[in-house]
Amino acid sequence: MPQNEVPRRVREFRLRELDNTPFGESIVEMTVTERPGPTTLVHLQGRLDAAGSDAIGLRFTTAVAGRSVSAAVDLSDVSFVASLGLRLLILTARALAAKGHRTVLFGANELVQGVFDDAALDQLLPIVATEAEALAILAT
Repeated sequence: MPQNEVPRRVREFRLRELDNTPFGESIVEMTVTERPGPTTLVHLQGRLDAAGSDAIGLRFTTAVAGRSVSAAVDLSDVSFVASLGLRLLILTARALAAKGHRTVLFGANELVQGVFDDAALDQLLPIVATEAEALAILAT
């Protein structure tokens, strides 16, 4: 077998992986709700992996940091967060902080919370279990 040729078995496996990717579909869904007072509620749904973070990055940053209000980010329907997802959350929170506003994350599942714990994300921004807790923090 020539040195540059990929074995057929491996090539087929890679093609099957690509076939399962939802081309043309939004990888991450986002809903933005204006709350009474200076707060925006952002609900994310999907995977904040490399592709998901790339797909949602500009819209998320604009929705959160583009407004002059604090943000509560609902992660209850986020199934996975990778390093680029962490980067997106951190940079957006920093942009809001530069304007004097806060970001609170809430509703993370066990897997996502484990990633946050490993990255010590709670040292940079509040992470709580419920929307009520997030809104209470933003009200103070």
